[in-house]
Amino acid sequence: MNRATPGGPSRPFTLVTCTNCPSAGGEAVRDRLREAVRACPHGILIATGCLGGLLHCTPASGLHAAVQPCAKDRTPTGPVTRLGPIVTEADAELVGAWLLAGMPDDGTLPHQLRAVPAPRHIAHLN
Repeated sequence: MNRATPGGPSRPFTLVTCTNCPSAGGEAVRDRLREAVRACPHGILIATGCLGGLLHCTPASGLHAAVQPCAKDRTPTGPVTRLGPIVTEADAELVGAWLLAGMPDDGTLPHQLRAVPAPRHIAHLN
């Protein structure tokens, strides 16, 4: 995993991961994400229960997470990005590299790693 360099492109973020549902990659996937968070001087990882209220996830489909850019004082500075399913260590490496690159909105995070919002977070057209 690439390390963030002082003054480099990485920026503070809060990454929240679900620990309720068993994921295909298990702890190896979580370990890769932990490495990325440790490499960012102001990255924080929060392990929590089900994120089903925010994400449309299914048990055993892979790890789901949400990340939000923030200031060093943890004040949000951008919208939440929903992640998942993160199934393999390679998926986690891609997410980690994207986090360390400053979460750019340039297509470097593959579409298949962007999770679908929970149904109540989707605008319905009548």
